[in-house]
Amino acid sequence: MAARYTFAMADDERELAYYRAIEDLFATLRGVPHLLSPKDFQLMRTWWRDDVPLEAVATGVTEVFARRRERGDGEPVVSLTFCRHAVRSHARRLAEMRVGEQREERSETRAEVADSLTSLTSKLAEAVDRARSARPTVAAVLERFVPQVENAATLPVRDLEEHLFALESAVLGACLGALDQESRTDIERRARAEVAAATPEAEERAFRALRDRLLRDLLGLPRLELEP
Repeated sequence: MAARYTFAMADDERELAYYRAIEDLFATLRGVPHLLSPKDFQLMRTWWRDDVPLEAVATGVTEVFARRRERGDGEPVVSLTFCRHAVRSHARRLAEMRVGEQREERSETRAEVADSLTSLTSKLAEAVDRARSARPTVAAVLERFVPQVENAATLPVRDLEEHLFALESAVLGACLGALDQESRTDIERRARAEVAAATPEAEERAFRALRDRLLRDLLGLPRLELEP
């Protein structure tokens, strides 16, 4: 867990909770303990003072990690500054969507979403329990994502699908990295064998899809999507 800091406005619990939520999410997506830099904290303060919604920050940061994984980019995301453009884009989109919006979401829709997220959280927790004895490293990594799925209930319904899609990509990437070398090599070998006849243009995309499917099957991971 990343270290905690005392801020000048630490008496404002909402502000401190905002910083901590971002810090915890970043550490979870990184998959390793990580200390944010003074520049990162200044960026968080700027977001807070500019009223950037936490959901815009969470979706933007998660999206950057997901895109890095999809591109196969080995360079780690070591700073929140890597995510500032994605966060700004999501904040602008949220603001545009809310302009002129007068009605609140139907309570039954929110209840259905809450039930779906509760089910997803439970399934992810079950996957953690199954991995504890045979794959403790995977269990430890996967466990950090359980609160991220659970806390998605605070997001507007309209933003959930996009957020869960990006979060799922981060989950799969972290689990693949935590697997033992033998299991990881076996999954990648089987995926490559299945796409051997694909065109070069489609091969890499098909390989990632098959690799992710095999990884889900191996670990019993649920798809992070809302139930219809």
